[in-house]
Amino acid sequence: GTRLQAAVHLMIEPIECPNAAISDNSSCMILSDPIVTIGTEAREYLGVDEEAPEEELTMRSELAKALISGCVGSLKRGQIGPYSLANVRCHILNVDAEGGLQALSAMPGSLRAAAANAVSTLLADEASSSCTVLEPTMSVEITLPSEMVGTVLSDLTGRRGTVGDVIMGDDENNTGNQAPSHAKALIRGEVPLIEILGYANGLRSLTGGEGAFT
Repeated sequence: GTRLQAAVHLMIEPIECPNAAISDNSSCMILSDPIVTIGTEAREYLGVDEEAPEEELTMRSELAKALISGCVGSLKRGQIGPYSLANVRCHILNVDAEGGLQALSAMPGSLRAAAANAVSTLLADEASSSCTVLEPTMSVEITLPSEMVGTVLSDLTGRRGTVGDVIMGDDENNTGNQAPSHAKALIRGEVPLIEILGYANGLRSLTGGEGAFT
């Protein structure tokens, strides 16, 4: 069969959330599907209108449609588990192929494959430092006996939680140099919502029924 090599040069950048999309809690945002745009040089190479929006190009040009669908497919597959990328823009800078535009027109699938591979390669190089899973979290306050703080902190870490404050209380009935036997502690932090389900039972089991959270 015929074989054709194509190259796609692109960049991926985050989309800033508009002020209206951010709630009073700055950690909340509205998620949007990834956007693909085609730059001037790539449009010139493909011979398409330099001003037309991408939605119009996909209906007018098979090559533009193949280019955009290859990028979108790879962005929606993502790099961290099965999660699609959100709030990012993929900007296609330039396109090149063996045999030029005529060869590409005969095999638009090669351009789709090149675009998908370019996105996947870039994400694989940057995923560990630039990508993170966005998920709902809950702020929690846990009261518990002070001698059990270490156990509960270890459990929160296992639930992918982040600890903000640990406040150790004093036993009001303690006198002299004896260690407080009934001192309470307060832990503040954030835990992913999926991990907090059923936490009340787990906390009671860890603390012998003396721990509680809100």
